[in-house]
Amino acid sequence: MSKLIYKASERYSLGWSDPREELGWQTVEPPDKTVRRILSGDILPEDQYVAIRTVMQYDIRHASAGRLPEMVMSKVHDDNIYRVSVFPDGIDILCFGLSSIDSNINGHYDRSDDLPNWVKERLAVLMITNGIPPTQEVAGVGRRISSHVYWVYAPEITS
Repeated sequence: MSKLIYKASERYSLGWSDPREELGWQTVEPPDKTVRRILSGDILPEDQYVAIRTVMQYDIRHASAGRLPEMVMSKVHDDNIYRVSVFPDGIDILCFGLSSIDSNINGHYDRSDDLPNWVKERLAVLMITNGIPPTQEVAGVGRRISSHVYWVYAPEITS
């Protein structure tokens, strides 16, 4: 990943607001740090739902660039949406659905080769889309949220 792209992704992962947003909305904790805390078990199970919803709302605001955030919400059920964050040190995957908190797909992956095939295929498609907000959904595949964050829609049956 080029240094320029990673610098832009660092601004997002640090919770900095997009300069194009009139509201200047910013979270207390960066969404990527929250995801890492969820995956490591630092957030208690009873608090995970709120933490996941907070990350999801941040992603929605970021992807919509502050304009009509309801347009970003997919018609796909939350249990089918996986947040995939790609970093130089690996890939984090977290399902937004409450019933999938214990999903065997959730976690940190050191290499993309370790990802399930359906995630790799969808991620490859989303990587060629534009990450500048407002972003567009790819029907049946997902949505690119930023330069390093993707929402990947799970197929009907995951492997």
